[in-house]
Formats: sequence, C-alpha cells, structure tokens
Amino acid sequence: MKIKRTTLILMLTAVALGGFVYFHEIRGKQEQAEIQEQQKQVFDFESEQIQTITIKQESETLTLKIDQEAEEKTWNITAPVEKKADLQTVEFLLAELTNLKSDRSITTSASQLSEYGLEKPEITVEIKLKEGKTSRLFLGQPDFDGNFIYSQLEPEGEPPEEVSVLLLSVNFKNVLTKPVSEWEKQEKTEESSGEAEESSDKKDELETEKSSSSPEVSPSPDDNYLLTE
Repeated sequence: MKIKRTTLILMLTAVALGGFVYFHEIRGKQEQAEIQEQQKQVFDFESEQIQTITIKQESETLTLKIDQEAEEKTWNITAPVEKKADLQTVEFLLAELTNLKSDRSITTSASQLSEYGLEKPEITVEIKLKEGKTSRLFLGQPDFDGNFIYSQLEPEGEPPEEVSVLLLSVNFKNVLTKPVSEWEKQEKTEESSGEAEESSDKKDELETEKSSSSPEVSPSPDDNYLLTE
C-alpha cells in the first residue's frame, strides 16, 4: 500500500509540529517552573558547608559553631555562654536555613527600606561557610497580616539603588528567637544521677522489707486433714 506524497508530507508536518509544541511549550513551562522554584530559594548552599551561625538581636547575640576536632558531629555555643549545643535543635535550624524559601519579593529603592523595618533590622543572621564566604540575612517588621516577615539578603559589592525585599514565613523568626536555654544541650548532672541512684536503693530496701515482713502462712486444719487422708 503506497502512501500519497501529500499525506506523507502532512504526517511529517504534524510530527514536526508536535515536537515544536513539546519543546517550546510543555518543556519550556517546566523549565520556567524550575527556575521560579530556584528563585524562591533564599540560600544556595548545603548544610554541610555551614561552619558558624550568628543570630544578632537587640537583646542578645547567639553564636553557634561546629566543632571541627570532635569525632562525632558536635556544635557548640560560643556566645553569650560557652556550652555544648543541642544537636537536634541546631540541625533543625540548619534545615530551616538551607530550605528557606521566599513566598514572594518586592523590588523597592534602598531609601525605602525603613518602611519594611530593614534600615535597622530586628534580627541579623550571619552564616559563615567552609570556603570563607559569609552570607547575611536581615529581618525587619511583619507584613500587614502578620503572617510574613520582610527580609533582605545582604547584597554583594556596592549597595544597589534598588533592592529585593523578601517575604518569609513568620515561623522562621520564631525559630531564631528561642531563648539560649533551648539551644543548650541538656546534660544529666551528678546530683540528679546521685538522686536517681538513691531513689533506686530506697526502692530495693522497701522491697526487701516487704518480703521479710510478710507473715508465714500456717497450715490450716483442712490441710492437716488432707495429709492424714
């Protein structure tokens, strides 16, 4: 069966048109979506690169630093106190930072940053990486609804005339503003350990006294009757 030349041309044209639609429409939209998703990502580094995190507030400054000499993964608090940090709490913060996304952004002039509370930020997050790079994120005031916080990444080089103000979830601010005591590793003290041992000893003594004070059961007349039978 021979296919007419006109039909063959139409078939080839349809295939070519289908390929064009796929690559320029469907695939193009997928790539645009991927680019937009990347644009929402605030930081472009992995948690393994982070060496030091400093959270500066008006009331205090918290500094967390990874211990390079420890055999196991260990983070320390170096300010405002010097203590071991709770690993789970720090790892939660690391996940928050590396997965932090902006809901949307606003382009404004640098002279208008005060309108977003960013001229004098409430919180500054400073992150130092292995390769020596330092990133800073400034957090200002909440938006009208109180669901988002205005923020700004410190620009590299000379301050631009126009800046991008990011809207971050207010939950991120809640993670940063924990009291220092919640960042500290809770270690069992010798006193509490001694109290636990003392409590255990008392329990053993009570069990011993209870068993020794239990009356012996005398055989009943019925038992004697059964034995004589």
